[in-house]
Amino acid sequence: MLLAGIAGNLCAQSGDKTFDVPDYVIFNRKFTISLDNKNKMEIRLSDIKDLDRLANLDSLLEVFLNDIALLKDSLTDELIGIRIDYVTDAQNRKKIRLLQYPATGSAFVVDKGGLAALRTAQDTIHIIGILINPLKPVDKTDPNRPRYYHFSFYLNDWTDINNYMNGELNAKIKTLQTNLNGKWPLIKGTSSHYLQKDNTISAERRRGHSAPGDFLTGYIAINAQNYKNLFVPSFSLGVRATLTNKDRSFKRQPGLLWEPHFFFSRDAQGVIKTYRNDFITLLYAQGGTKDHDPRKEFSFSTHLSFGYLVHSRGEYFDKNSFRWGAGQVQILKTVIEPAIYFHDFFKGVTPSIKISQSF
Repeated sequence: MLLAGIAGNLCAQSGDKTFDVPDYVIFNRKFTISLDNKNKMEIRLSDIKDLDRLANLDSLLEVFLNDIALLKDSLTDELIGIRIDYVTDAQNRKKIRLLQYPATGSAFVVDKGGLAALRTAQDTIHIIGILINPLKPVDKTDPNRPRYYHFSFYLNDWTDINNYMNGELNAKIKTLQTNLNGKWPLIKGTSSHYLQKDNTISAERRRGHSAPGDFLTGYIAINAQNYKNLFVPSFSLGVRATLTNKDRSFKRQPGLLWEPHFFFSRDAQGVIKTYRNDFITLLYAQGGTKDHDPRKEFSFSTHLSFGYLVHSRGEYFDKNSFRWGAGQVQILKTVIEPAIYFHDFFKGVTPSIKISQSF
């Protein structure tokens, strides 16, 4: 057993990777269980099938309490916030870290004419482990990687964990397993959901899903570009698919857009006329992800677009005209893309810069 990180020990800090899951680990499911007295437990799983192996939570907590029994002398100050990290590796070695957080201020309660110190911070317990020989995954996860579980307890006092080793947590997990695919109504005033069969079980998304792996999104943007010596506004409307690898470390984004270009000129009577020329554009981008979350914007290593003129008005474009873009610079929701227009086999090449504002 390794004990490290008691307050004042500078060699073990909260960022110590020894007590974190590896960077490649993805927790595909996350649930919160509300307990009494504002205590709560969070469950993070690499795959929902892992819940079958963790249904007997009382046994896991009993092993945890036996392993930290020798540290009880360091856990007696009731006014100090405590964090316990308990990690079991693939060789079944137990690693324990104890962090203590003295109060930065003072709080008191008056009761029966007396004044007593009041504790305002909760204790935290993190229990992390690896599942040996797990079942075939249901969620999108790499079968060649070890599968982790992560239980977090947020308690008014860390000893409150004893109050829940009476089958209560096992029953909660059983309820979650049985009703996982049932209804998850929205919690009013939030974006989270609760399990209809037991409203003490909640999740940020239905069935506890974390960030999606593959998904389809709509795309809309307003654009401005030059064509020859003309200023040409346009807009983009379409869909993009996001496809990620099993580690969610890399994503590909194909897309299909309708992009009408608008030209303006005056007729012989001086009346302004509008001419719309429509391109159908194929997009392709690929690159790394940020925080294993493909929804977050991140710089692409490759970005290509290829458009074909499908509807023409006015004498602005030749027949069989194309638009080809490559590379981009993105600043928040604004994208700058170099491109060329041409017809047939690279005839009449015209360079262009396209500036887009997406929504």
